Amino acid sequence: MLHSVRIVALFWLIAGFKLYAQPVESGDTLEFRKNEHPDKPKFIFELDQRFFYFKDADLPLLRNPINVWGARAGFLLPANVKVGIGYYFTGQQIHESWEGYDVVYRRLQYATTYIEPYFFRRKYWELSLPLEVGLGAARYDVIDIDNQQADSRRTVAVPLSIGLSVSVKFPPLRGLRALRWFGVNLMSGYRYTLQQQVPIGPATLNGVYYSVSPAVFLDRFYEDFSAWRQARRERKR
Repeated sequence: MLHSVRIVALFWLIAGFKLYAQPVESGDTLEFRKNEHPDKPKFIFELDQRFFYFKDADLPLLRNPINVWGARAGFLLPANVKVGIGYYFTGQQIHESWEGYDVVYRRLQYATTYIEPYFFRRKYWELSLPLEVGLGAARYDVIDIDNQQADSRRTVAVPLSIGLSVSVKFPPLRGLRALRWFGVNLMSGYRYTLQQQVPIGPATLNGVYYSVSPAVFLDRFYEDFSAWRQARRERKR
């Protein structure tokens, strides 16, 4: 776990250095009071694909990548905090011997609640801290070594995660204002899963994760839509 924490800390350090090293617009500062704020709670929806490196005693830390698919929905509050729920799932073929069984497949699915306070929300970038608590189930497909009978084992899983998220927002380009609704998100962190191991094995559901994905800024869409609707009303007068 110590190696995992070091890797996540290194990512945070690099991300923070790049953000502070970027030139800022005239009048833009790194003061918290300069953050953008929504005037009221805004609904948000995000597709969320993550790449996990589950800790395995038999493999180096970054040699066991797993895709985890999911989505999140919630609200961006005027206090610059996102809150909501999410759902994630993954499946993995594995080959391990656990207490008289050969484990051949593992499936994990879980729901989460999350809170994500923002350190910075600027015109072209954001920096936030996602915190998640989940509840789900892990299923293991196994084969009895003695009689070669297929079976399965299930256990409750409670994933806990902390991360750092950096988003870059696209500016309008040549009159295409809709481009400002989109951007790129980079996120990394560590997840620890409370789980009753059935059966006990060297692989866990703990580990480092990262995500590089497109981002949609619905708050910018709401802002542009409101301005368009207001302009349309004024033209009708």
